[in-house]
Order: sequence, then C-alpha cells, then structure tokens
Amino acid sequence: MPTDDAAFEYQTGGDDELSVRRIRTNGPQAGTIGPRPDHVVFWLADGHAVVTADDGERWEVRPGQPVVLSASVAYAFETDATAMTLLHVAPALLGDADESFRFVQPDPTDNRTEPLRTLLRDAVDRVLDDELPDAERRALKRRVARVVLSTYTRARSDVEQRMRRAIAFVHEHASDPITVADIADACGLSERGLQDLFRRRLAITPMHYLREARLDRVHLELATGGRRIVTVREVAHRWQFAHLGRFAAAYRARFGESPRETLARTAHRRP
Repeated sequence: MPTDDAAFEYQTGGDDELSVRRIRTNGPQAGTIGPRPDHVVFWLADGHAVVTADDGERWEVRPGQPVVLSASVAYAFETDATAMTLLHVAPALLGDADESFRFVQPDPTDNRTEPLRTLLRDAVDRVLDDELPDAERRALKRRVARVVLSTYTRARSDVEQRMRRAIAFVHEHASDPITVADIADACGLSERGLQDLFRRRLAITPMHYLREARLDRVHLELATGGRRIVTVREVAHRWQFAHLGRFAAAYRARFGESPRETLARTAHRRP
C-alpha cells in the first residue's frame, strides 16, 4: 500500500491475460503486496527499491532492472522511485493451470535478463494499444510467455516442500510448547509467510492446524489406551492443553463426544 502523501497517476491497458500498469508518484512508498491472481514483472525508471519476500529473501532493485513478483508470494517493499512499470502476466498464460509457480530471481548481471529487457522496451506500448489487432496481441502474449519462462526458473516444489516441512514439524513436536515462530523457522519462512501459506493451502492458521493435530493425538491415546490406566487431565496436559474446559469443548466439537466418554469406552473394553 502506498503512503498517504504519495499522489499517484496511472496508465493501464491490456486484458486479463496480459496487462500493463504505468505508475507515477511524487512521494516515497512503503508497504506490502500480498499474494495476487497474477505474476508481475516490474522495473523502475528512476530511484531504487528494496523488495523482501515472505521467506526473507531480499533484493535491491535499480532502474531498468526487471524483477518478477510471483503470484503466490507476499512481499514488503520500500522505494523512492517516481516512475515504474508493471507487466501483469496471468499464470494460465505461462501454462500454470492450478497452483501458481514461484519464480527464482536471477542475478541482475545474468545475461538471461537481456532478452527480457529487449522485450519490455517493445511490448509495453503495444499492450497498452487498444487498437492492436487480436492476432498481433495473441502473438505478443506468446512471445511474453516464452521470454518470461526463459528468464525465470520456476520452482513449484518450493511451496510444497515448505508445507511438508511445516506439517512434519508440527506432528513431530505436537507435545512440545511450540509457537508460530518455531514452525516458521523449521520451514524457512517468516511468520507472516507461514500464515499465508497455511491460509492458501488449508484455509486455517498454523496454530489451528497444531491444535487439530494435538486433538487427534489425544483422541488416539484415549481410544487405544489398552491396559494402561490414564486420566483425561494427564493426556490433555501431555499434548499441551492447559485449560481443560476449552480442551473438552474443542474435543467434543471434533469427535462428537467428550474425552471422558472416549476414555470410558476404552476402559469398558479392557479385559
């Protein structure tokens, strides 16, 4: 989001698959850019910017240096630039039909970026041209897709691997007093990045997932206690439930019975 004292002027054009936004502002900006429906390739006409991804990766951006913002990633930014251009590219245009790829940013001196720079100099005005014939627009989209994919390495597995590491850590340490920060550290994300990842993938928070995992472990222990005599309080405390009233309510909501009812059924089956 821009700062309040930054006056904006926009020039926009294109369609849902490929569009351009030119921005001019008379004041510095700082804020965040959350996960979006499309990937964005942006570059500055002047000034500089600092962009930080939700996993902590950070880039210093200079004028004319194209940088890709992956659709599935949240970023923080600071910039003193007064003019910038953003090329919005729908994931479907890049053959990405379901979960958005995360792109790896090349080094600014990498010669792979030169074809992209050439393309951007040629493409922007054509994307903005409402009179561009449909056949030419389709050809332009194919060219943009080809150059973007040859410039930036795709890393879909990065998101999946981080999610797997986070979930594995939760299950391995469910009996420990872990925090959101602990889970984030285990999978190499910021706390905010972890929250966004769980919201996108599971529609819940990491702590909600941890609570559900702990409830499952309590239920398993109460339901399969065998010959060992246990109490609800003992098992609940072992899985980090300190408030027995809230624990019992959450347990009933998940399993349709109270912890004591589960334990009573287990005791009834003991020889």
